[in-house]
Amino acid sequence: NTVPSQLIKQWYQRRVRGNCDEKMYIESLYGHQDMVTGMDSFLQERVVTVGGHDKTMRLWKIPEESQLVFNGHKNSVLDCVSMLNEEHFVTGSQDNVLSVWHIKKKKPAITRLNAHAPQSWVSAVAGIKNTECFVSGSNGGVVKVWACAENYRSMECIKEIPVIGTVNSIVMTADSLILAVGQEHRLGRWWSNKLARNRIMVYPITIADE
Repeated sequence: NTVPSQLIKQWYQRRVRGNCDEKMYIESLYGHQDMVTGMDSFLQERVVTVGGHDKTMRLWKIPEESQLVFNGHKNSVLDCVSMLNEEHFVTGSQDNVLSVWHIKKKKPAITRLNAHAPQSWVSAVAGIKNTECFVSGSNGGVVKVWACAENYRSMECIKEIPVIGTVNSIVMTADSLILAVGQEHRLGRWWSNKLARNRIMVYPITIADE
């Protein structure tokens, strides 16, 4: 991602770090006890990951070869994670919960229960980098844009975008919101929405300067 000249690949309990310039393997990083279901990075040589059924988030400090462990939801699976800035990140889980975290605190700064429609999974999140806003998707019929307030003590939904299907990935660029939408969840066939189409959806956006 944004870790300079490095590629970090995730699968199951292992993550591999490689050098993109020299096309070489560097090392495997261990810690999660279940499949790594999401990861993100920003400007510093750090990577944040979520470990599915092990219900933890981990912040990997690459130069220091160390990691910080954040305990997630006790009764659910963590599906996705995205960094907002170098100090805050957001997670989504299968119990329909969104949480915003600070890297120096073990408990979330904000937790939103029932973030999407009843019985939905939060299946994708994407931070709008260097802002207090992020986007979340699910299988509940809408993509939501959220804004944090009060120095990350509260959050509110500021926009909803109708989407038929499961939002499996969200990417934010400077001028676009990009969604990967499918009939099923990316990790398994727990449901299949025959009304949905497997497709990429692109929405033009404008990020206003403060």
